[in-house]
Amino acid sequence: MNDAVKKAKKGSRITRKFNLVLFFLYLVILVLSIPGTYYLTQQQIREQADRELSLLVDMVRSVRNVVREETRPHFLPKGEFFPVVVSSTVMAKTVASKFAVLRPEYYIRIVSDNPLNSENLPDAAESAILNRFRAADKPEKIVEVGVLRGQNYLISAAPASARKGCLTCHGTAAAAPKQITDKYGANSGFGYREGDIVGASVVGVPMANLNELVLTRSLIIIGILTLLFAFIFLFINTLVKRSIIAPILSISEAANAVSRGNLNNSISIDRDDEIGELAYSFELMRRSLVAIVKKMRAAK
Repeated sequence: MNDAVKKAKKGSRITRKFNLVLFFLYLVILVLSIPGTYYLTQQQIREQADRELSLLVDMVRSVRNVVREETRPHFLPKGEFFPVVVSSTVMAKTVASKFAVLRPEYYIRIVSDNPLNSENLPDAAESAILNRFRAADKPEKIVEVGVLRGQNYLISAAPASARKGCLTCHGTAAAAPKQITDKYGANSGFGYREGDIVGASVVGVPMANLNELVLTRSLIIIGILTLLFAFIFLFINTLVKRSIIAPILSISEAANAVSRGNLNNSISIDRDDEIGELAYSFELMRRSLVAIVKKMRAAK
């Protein structure tokens, strides 16, 4: 067996080329999967937060509408004043505080820089939102990712404008129900004018840690791809060796035998492909050489 055949048996260059191509493909897919994973994870986090935010906003709006449409028209004409059922802000704040006990990760605030209850005074981030509403020609709902109290939230904020019904409690301290001034005093929460933006509802859904999720998912994807390509490597190596390398080595050994004058080893590779055609052509050549040698011997 010559050196070329020995080297081929030790390590097929064809197999190595297949492996290099597969390894390069593996690296390319890994490199592409990381930004792809980041983008898809970011989209999923945002879509999930959007759904949860929509539910919270609708809940707050529904609570306020119940007061405006159901409880306030029923109690105020009778002279009965109970803040939680005649003030949509108080009702929303009460529901939000109850909800916060069950789900403290969510953010629900009804804020005003001129509130009856000082607990509704805005912090810096909420004041910035309120100022944006007042600076806009047509203030509209804000939906964006931002920081509230040191945490990332998907925020939905809507302006709160003074309506005619609000002026009963927030017009002047002198005209306000005695229960209001007895509970909150007469120094804040008054002087509202119909149509003015007097506050804002701020609802936030916590944003999952994007980088942690991307890292976790990337590691999972890398593990899956590594196992998949390891299986493909093994499968391709076995397939190449059996279907390509072994038949070529057989033909190569036969060719070397012929070159040394051994014309007795026939080649029989029953395959209907290019390697089968190569083996058949070589076998025809061997038979032709055998016939020529016989004729030359007979001529002597």
